[in-house]
Amino acid sequence: MANYHYVSHSPIFQHCGNLWHVNAAKSGLYTQQLKSILDQLEAVLSHCSQVLVLRFDIRTPEQTNDNRYILTVIKNLSRFLKQNYQMSVFGYHWAREQEKSKSQHYHVVFILDANKVNHPSRINDFILEMGNTLGVQPWIPKNCYYRFKRNEYDKKQGAIWRMSYLAKARGKGYKPAQTKNHGSSRVKPKL
Repeated sequence: MANYHYVSHSPIFQHCGNLWHVNAAKSGLYTQQLKSILDQLEAVLSHCSQVLVLRFDIRTPEQTNDNRYILTVIKNLSRFLKQNYQMSVFGYHWAREQEKSKSQHYHVVFILDANKVNHPSRINDFILEMGNTLGVQPWIPKNCYYRFKRNEYDKKQGAIWRMSYLAKARGKGYKPAQTKNHGSSRVKPKL
């Protein structure tokens, strides 16, 4: 039985026979959450020869005891990708955090087929527009994406370092017991 609350402070994480540098500084990382993120990355890469990993944040207007805001963002963005890019396979991961602010915020990564998305500018525009519609505050960092092929280890390492931040232990747990700290897509690897 897996320990879902195990925190590692190691800067190295082993996954699928590879060793990856991860951002475990200060608070450490929840290993089960990091494994879930990397499992989805590998699953999408089994379907696509190259991926685009997109990173953004969502701030909510109020404290909630559930994750309705992020689930609506995921649903709307998923629909947008299917309709506008004919993308049937993509992955995502979100992490709920709350530290000193009065409401929670979410860190999000989407793992997209880079054969269908060359650059995320149109997707970013949709995320910002969706924020106005849903009443949330999206934040898209300056260097918001990584694009790499299956065998481009160095570029993949950069994305994994950035994605590992979502598994950090600090800021988690300020929620009711039944509410999740994180969620992932469920893409199955292509056999």
